[in-house]
Formats: sequence, structure tokens, C-alpha cells
Amino acid sequence: MTYHVYVSNSGSEFFSHFLMDEDTGRLEAQANIALDSTPGAAATNADGSRLYVSLRSSKRFGSYAVDRASGALTRINAVDLHDGSPYVYTDKTDRFLLASYYGSGFVSVHGIDADGALSDEPLQKVETEGHAHSVQTDPSNRFAYVPHTNPANAIYQFRFDAQTGQLTPNDPPKVQPATPEGPRHFAFHPGRDLVYSVNENGCTVSAYHFDAERGTLESFQVIGTLPEGVGGEEHTTAEIKITRDGQHLYASNRGHESIALFDIGGDGTLVARGHVATEATPRFMDLDPAGRFLYAAGQKSGKMASYRIEAGSGALEPMAVYEVGDGPLWITFVKQA
Repeated sequence: MTYHVYVSNSGSEFFSHFLMDEDTGRLEAQANIALDSTPGAAATNADGSRLYVSLRSSKRFGSYAVDRASGALTRINAVDLHDGSPYVYTDKTDRFLLASYYGSGFVSVHGIDADGALSDEPLQKVETEGHAHSVQTDPSNRFAYVPHTNPANAIYQFRFDAQTGQLTPNDPPKVQPATPEGPRHFAFHPGRDLVYSVNENGCTVSAYHFDAERGTLESFQVIGTLPEGVGGEEHTTAEIKITRDGQHLYASNRGHESIALFDIGGDGTLVARGHVATEATPRFMDLDPAGRFLYAAGQKSGKMASYRIEAGSGALEPMAVYEVGDGPLWITFVKQA
């Protein structure tokens, strides 16, 4: 099985495009895919036939049809924004595109029609606080969460209506760490009612119990992502991922230029397992769809590192490093037709 791999380059007006061999994890470089703006966060619909991109330099969202055979992209439409968005997310019905806005402090919901076009205006804009960094719905698609780094230092909790796309504040409307950790991105455990957030300012990961009926989070652990004795303002975290078996968690450290590995215990508690070196400023990383390989984009180096995930232990075995564009910050996988 083969996958198209698109790398958004925040300093280049193109996607780097690769073909990935699912068995070996090896990437074969393809021609860059030209855009008319620098790309950032991206999301696909369930079958990978549509790609939605935050076009950073032009402050727009772009919707594209994906030729899953060749990997070529054809624009469906683009909509103007009042502010750039660091994160976009398609809900479980593929009818709505949710986005967070770091500078202006709100979350939006755009409609997606049957042809993949985005609504010209958002169906809803909800003001939160500054530094809104990401947004996702829960597995049931009934709740949504928006982490905010410092100084807001909170995760906003919403109820989500999958029929209308409407967000309404949950009770309570947000959870806040006891110390200024700065929640950035988060991941749901694949098999249990647990959520883990990577905290940009504290260089930590927080573990939460997730009440699947009420849609609320309750913190029960905060653990550091850096080695003992390492700290300082030059270090921040960026991304978090969990293996498909739910046994291991990865968090990226910017400044320390590493990926931290944790085991997930039977009660959801994290146990630190060590670190592996990676490219400079690992702003984004992701696991391939089969969960056998991890790819980490170095925002400062303009390269993407690949790792084999060791079955059982979750250890990362370094593989090849690939040249991409300037400032890579997102990786998207689409199954080749």
C-alpha cells in the first residue's frame, strides 16, 4: 500500500510531495505542488478526496480536490479570513471545518458542501481568549476542545451539534492547569476515556480523565518532557501523538530538538522512557496511518526525519532524513488510489 505525503512549508509557496511505502516507511520524492500562498495546517475528509489548508500568507482557507492516483490537487474554492489560523480540523461528518485563531482568540466553524466547497463566511465564530492553538472534536463528535497557551493557559470545552455545526460552552466552559503550563495540542487515547495535552510553556504533558457523557476533562498527572536538569525559556513543546495500540506517547521538544517517549500505564499514568534526537525545531510530527513509522518536520532545518516504531517497546529507530521546503510545519497522509 502506498500513501501520498504532503508537507506544508510555512516559508515556501508549495507542498513537498512524497510517495510512502507502507511496508518500509521509505519516501520517494515527487515534484513539489505549487500554491499561491504559503501553507500551514491541513485536514482531509474521511476518504482523503478533499484537502483543506490554512493558507498563511494570504490569510485564507483553501479547499482542494485530491486526485488520489497522482496526488495532484485542484482548488475547489478559497475563503478570506480576518486572521491566520494555526489549526484546522474536519468534524466526523465531513460537513464542518473547525479552526482556532491564535492572535485574535476565537474558534470558527465553516460549512462544507457536498462538492467540498467551504462556506464564504463562518457559520459561527466564538470568542475565547488569545493564544487559541488547536481544536478537535471527541470520538463521539459531540464535544470540542480548544487549548490555549499562555497567558490564557486553558482548554476551552464546548458541546458540538453535528447537525448544525454549532458550538456552545460546556459546564464548566474551560479547565485550567494549576501552574502556567500552556496547553497547545492534544490527543485522545484510542481505547480509553483519556486525553493528553502537550503544554508549550511548561514543557510538560498533562493527562486527563475524559467524561464521555458530560464531555469534561479532569487532570490527574503533569509530567516533564525534558531530561532532568534541562530547562529554560529557550525550550518549548509542540506536538503530541499516541501509538495505535495506546501503549506509547510521543511529545516534541523545540530547543532541546528531541522527541520524548512515554509509556502509558494501565491507569493512564505516563512513565518517561527517554528521548531521541530529531531535526531543529520539531514543530510538527505524525505517525503514518498504519502506525508503524513516525515523521518529524524540522522547522529550522528544512528537513523531515523518519523513524521506525519498534513493536512492543515503542522505541524510535532513526531512518532517512528528507529535504523539504522552508519552515515545514505540517504533514498530511492520503491513501493512494
